[in-house]
Amino acid sequence: MNERLKKITFFALLFLLPVGTLLLAEFVLRTAGFASERRTPFKTVENEPGWTGFNPEYPGRYFRGFLPAVGFTPFREERSSSSFRLVVLGGSSTAGFPYQWYHGFPTALEKRLMATLPGKEVEVINLGMTAVNSYTLWDLAPHVVDMQPDAVVIYAGHNEYYGALGAGTTPGFVPKGVWFGRMQLLLKRSVLYLALEELIMGPPDYGLDPAANERTLMARVVQNAGIERNDSVYRAGVRQYESNMRSVLEKLHNHGIPVFIGTLVSNLAGQPPLSDDRDAMAAFDAAQEALSRGDTLRARQLFVEARDLDTIRFRAPSDINDVIRAFASRPNVTVVDMEHVFDQLSPGSIPGHELFTDHLHPTAHGYDLMGDAFHRVLQRDLLQRRDTLAILWRQPLEIDQLSASQAAILIDRLLSDYPFNKNVDPDEAGSKHAQQLRIRRASGNLGDSLAVQIMTTPLSTQEALYVAVTISLARTDTLAALRHFGSLLHWQPFNEALMRDAVDLALQSQTWDHEVEKLALLGASRTDDVYFWNALAVTQLRQDRPASALRALAEAERQEPTSDVLLYNRARARLALGDTVGARQDFNAYRQRQ
Repeated sequence: MNERLKKITFFALLFLLPVGTLLLAEFVLRTAGFASERRTPFKTVENEPGWTGFNPEYPGRYFRGFLPAVGFTPFREERSSSSFRLVVLGGSSTAGFPYQWYHGFPTALEKRLMATLPGKEVEVINLGMTAVNSYTLWDLAPHVVDMQPDAVVIYAGHNEYYGALGAGTTPGFVPKGVWFGRMQLLLKRSVLYLALEELIMGPPDYGLDPAANERTLMARVVQNAGIERNDSVYRAGVRQYESNMRSVLEKLHNHGIPVFIGTLVSNLAGQPPLSDDRDAMAAFDAAQEALSRGDTLRARQLFVEARDLDTIRFRAPSDINDVIRAFASRPNVTVVDMEHVFDQLSPGSIPGHELFTDHLHPTAHGYDLMGDAFHRVLQRDLLQRRDTLAILWRQPLEIDQLSASQAAILIDRLLSDYPFNKNVDPDEAGSKHAQQLRIRRASGNLGDSLAVQIMTTPLSTQEALYVAVTISLARTDTLAALRHFGSLLHWQPFNEALMRDAVDLALQSQTWDHEVEKLALLGASRTDDVYFWNALAVTQLRQDRPASALRALAEAERQEPTSDVLLYNRARARLALGDTVGARQDFNAYRQRQ
């Protein structure tokens, strides 16, 4: 070996030695299963072979002192040929805060899709998480592609400043730029990186220490509260959103996946600036004055200005919506103008507490409006189905007592702390919160009592819903029982017996047909039991919608052509439509089987 070759070999080995050592360490740690419970985005559903769901430990990669809850929206590991799969991405509004995930807009969308696509196995997979932003969407995009969805829905952009890796929460000593945030997330895919992080910084506590919960998350995440419009941090937030989302949209487009992205909405009339910025407060006061004299157009402009000048940036500024609207020019991207939807349904076209629980999270009715808006655009641009069930979704939306109480407690706690109450003392805030819980516990309201128990005892929400159903039935409060049943079924989407019990109860009176529709749609989409399609047909007949009943019965016939109930109900539907010949044939066939 000549001298030159020896030197090349030496330096090659010198380089390969540390690289090989790192690779070996990575292999050993992976083989040993280090941090395996939080490295995989999806995990198999226990006792349900072939089904998988979002891993509740996975969001820990974005935080160290907080673990956002994720919805339980399972889907098949191997896609069914008859399925329609939709993935929803976003932050806390996508997760449904302050409600459980099943009262958020993805579930409202799912119910409408079930009615639009009878016979399809509808899978709406909600990957929304509190306090995450476009970095998380960028990180999840490759996993979303692997899921092979028919479409992706996105509602995100409020957390670009104070969310995970946000422009306003990045410490001053950390390098700035989108490249660094993405590099961190790429490195977190390495087990060696996670091991070193844990060795140096200790294991993540995810905020489970009681001391960490003395303040709300909003009070804890802000490191750079004052972000002036158009300063460097402000521009960095808009830039990171545009760059990350452009990358997400490009990746999804390259795999032929259409995207429906919503503009962002927030409370304008009911939320004063969270900061003490003089210009923001002046704009808000001027907006109120304009509103008082009936000049709603000028009032709206000033309310928007007040929000955009607010230096505590928990509400996305107009520049983020401008970025979203510009995405409409990209291939395979449809922008859903949620801002316009909320304006249309707000007094003076100025959204306030009629549709919002706080500064930006919609009420249950607001979430239902969002689900409806996304559904209408999906139906128009992607599905184009005519053979739908004629479910009426415009009736006043009510949720179960437990969910309403849980949401109210969360909102009370949120509004009692920073930045809504800037001078609050943590001990005083904790004391007031405890007092509020005592008052609710003694209120005599079933939802309040159970919600407080969930927060102060080991009682889980799922267990509390069982209790709520039992007590409501004992009180002969059928409507309350049905609504609690509806929530419970989202925790137990494979419990066919529970679905049947709920539908059996609701079918006893035409009064509850709106509740039957929601319960039976879930059963029909999740199981092969013809019972749920027949139940749907009954509700449609009782509401004078025979054509819709026939659509449900077509699915019943596909599953069980010889069903006696099918023949009887179809005879009624045909008779209502004037098809006396067909009705007589079905009725005669029914009588022959009796």
